[in-house]
Amino acid sequence: MLGVQEKLSYGLGDFASAFTWASLSLYLMYFYTDVFGISPALVGTLFLVTRLWDAVTDPAVGLLADRTRTRFGRLRPYLLFFSLPLGAMLALTFTTPALSETGRVIYAFATYIALMGLYTLVNIPYSALPVSMTTDNDERRQLTNYRMLLSYIAFVLISYATLPLVELLGDGDEQRGFALTYTLYGVITFVVFLITFRGVRERYVEGDSASNPLKSFAHIGRARPFWIMFATSILVFTLMLMPDSAAIYFFKYYVGEASSVSLFLAMGYASMVVGVIVNQLIMRRFCKRRVMIGANLAYAIALASFFVAADLGQPFYFAAFMAAKFINGIIAPTMWAMVGDIADYVEYKSGHRATGTTTSAVTFSQKFGMSIGGLLTGVLFSTYGYTPNTEQSDTVLVLIKSMMSVLPALGALGVAALMLIYPLGDRRMAEIRTAKPTAA
Repeated sequence: MLGVQEKLSYGLGDFASAFTWASLSLYLMYFYTDVFGISPALVGTLFLVTRLWDAVTDPAVGLLADRTRTRFGRLRPYLLFFSLPLGAMLALTFTTPALSETGRVIYAFATYIALMGLYTLVNIPYSALPVSMTTDNDERRQLTNYRMLLSYIAFVLISYATLPLVELLGDGDEQRGFALTYTLYGVITFVVFLITFRGVRERYVEGDSASNPLKSFAHIGRARPFWIMFATSILVFTLMLMPDSAAIYFFKYYVGEASSVSLFLAMGYASMVVGVIVNQLIMRRFCKRRVMIGANLAYAIALASFFVAADLGQPFYFAAFMAAKFINGIIAPTMWAMVGDIADYVEYKSGHRATGTTTSAVTFSQKFGMSIGGLLTGVLFSTYGYTPNTEQSDTVLVLIKSMMSVLPALGALGVAALMLIYPLGDRRMAEIRTAKPTAA
């Protein structure tokens, strides 16, 4: 039975991961377009090219993790050896070098691709840990909730503190401020991952992995639930999380008060923390699949209301965003718990454990969706005439408001529809865990 200290240690890993993931979600697009100085279309291309690289690295790391055997375990060594390079690359990604325009573009491609490669080396093994830590479904759910809770606490801190830190440390120079702020964030990333490494234990690592890597992917490819989750992740990270990256543009250009975005995002993620806590109560009574359907329908309604609330005043659009984020706090841990279900399903159907490979495939779909979202943002901005640091046209302003509301609401409706055909309810998963080869 897992103790509170071990669950907390595991959750701190996503606190550390959030310093990379939250930064990519909230600030990287803005940093590249308004601080670093490259066009939105080029930023979108950068995001897409990086995902093509992830198509290689994500499965490779998953396969490698499934076949790693050390005195530290299968998955924990990745946290030990790659968290320091990850922290260093995070700082370099948010640094603006004194280079020509071409040189800066090359630098942006090199650092961002390296950052995502190192993030993969740490985060895929980390995400696969619950299956190696326990076979109990309730304990896995608790680990997911600890993870989500601490992740969104980090999101609150990062969303509220980043721009004030940039201003403070940069003394009015955004380029210098971002570089120093992300040096600090890199140090935090490394230290907290070491705490996770020391605090968790892998107890179930003896499952038989398929000897042929192609067989591992073939087993996953034949799993219908995986493809439904793959499509779900793309919708979530392409459209549903679009308000996170659009918020800074909304406040800078639509509201005209860029400084207010920190409080806006912090209150949104504080609401998400409450949603994660409520999720623990909901999941004890309801099937994950049903929770996903109901929560995504509610999320769509909350986000759609933002389109109207944006013109009614600050209390109204703050309330709409906080309501949406509260519901997102229910959705996120439910999704991650379903990833563990798919790993168990693949093992049950194939007779081989492929936890790392399955996790890497789902993680790739999330990052691919995030890149498509970035590409979509870049294309839309370029198409409708967005120009950094100037007054925007009415068309661009409506686009920004739609990115905060209508577009992500459509994504949520798509996810609810996909969940209607998702076959792994909680009752079915209880049968599968009893029958799979490594059942305790």
